[in-house]
Amino acid sequence: MTLKKNIAIVLVLLIISACSASKNDGTVKVSGVIKNPIPQGEIILEKFEVGQVVPVKTVNADTDGNFEIETEVTEPGFYRINVYGQQFEILVLDKEDITITADGQGGQMIEAKGSEDLKHLAQVQDYMEQYSYVVRDFNERYSKAQQSGDNLKMEELVEEGTALEAGKVKKLKAMAWEMDGSIVPLMVTDYFPDKSEEYKFLDSLGQKLQKELPGSSQVEMFVNNLAYFKPAVQMGDVAPDISLPNPDGTIMSLSDLRGKYVLLDFWAGWCGPCRKENPNVVAMYNKYNKDGFEVFSVSLDRTRDKWLSAIAEDGLVWPTHVSDLKYFQSEAAMTYKVNAIPFALLLDPEGRVIGKNLRGRALQNKLASIFE
Repeated sequence: MTLKKNIAIVLVLLIISACSASKNDGTVKVSGVIKNPIPQGEIILEKFEVGQVVPVKTVNADTDGNFEIETEVTEPGFYRINVYGQQFEILVLDKEDITITADGQGGQMIEAKGSEDLKHLAQVQDYMEQYSYVVRDFNERYSKAQQSGDNLKMEELVEEGTALEAGKVKKLKAMAWEMDGSIVPLMVTDYFPDKSEEYKFLDSLGQKLQKELPGSSQVEMFVNNLAYFKPAVQMGDVAPDISLPNPDGTIMSLSDLRGKYVLLDFWAGWCGPCRKENPNVVAMYNKYNKDGFEVFSVSLDRTRDKWLSAIAEDGLVWPTHVSDLKYFQSEAAMTYKVNAIPFALLLDPEGRVIGKNLRGRALQNKLASIFE
């Protein structure tokens, strides 16, 4: 699948609407020339609406490959030009006319121009294409390390991969923020791997876009959907209390560990990545427990036997293990909006969040900075 097709899928998933706002009340023309045109080949202007791509108008190019499509546009919106069902170019239509140059037999769109929004789109596409090359190289190196059983190299690459993703998000945030008065940032943010991690930025961006594009239905939809990504707790917040039964049925509470540094760890016996991280957590517990470090483990297992077996097999020696055996419907999971594991928070002695999803060396380094 090409990058542009990936972008098209992203746009469908954006849950954007096609209602009117920021009135343009004008006709926009999309025209161009198809090199090597296919006789009777269809050129379709399509619009991204809520969860779908809707055909707007279909035309055929003349014998020289020239075509022209006119459509009413009431607010900036995401569209695409579909040439023969083979080439696709994402467009933003607002007030400016757009010109397209394509190759009917080359299998590759050549150029779309005519507005600042298209320049923004090209900027995003170019960056993501370059990033895909970096990721491909990273995946090859990780695969080699995995095949050779080089665990140290794999651990180093995990850190490198985390840094790559962080760098990507930083770059995308900068691009989105600089695209003043454009709806393109709505697409940019969908490349964030975890929107809940970037909630504060998304909230600020939404407020910025509301000022720049007042009344935009797409911006309003974006802002209204932000509540879904708002994390239950953010850095510096006091973590909500958890009171659940331990394996013996005794109720244990997170607040019982106030005065200690606590790793609040959501995990399960069926979770491979959780089990892979457990030796590191055990090592950190054994190293720093005497200094005031505790682990509060919340299992999202469904059965008691599998929960207890995993505790024994992984040597999870700390006493604070709790679960209501309700999978992701666990009271604790819903309180913390946990929809994937492993998920962990590091809490200070006052119960405030000072770290999120610290694993491997990241957890080691954080605890060393506290206790050493």
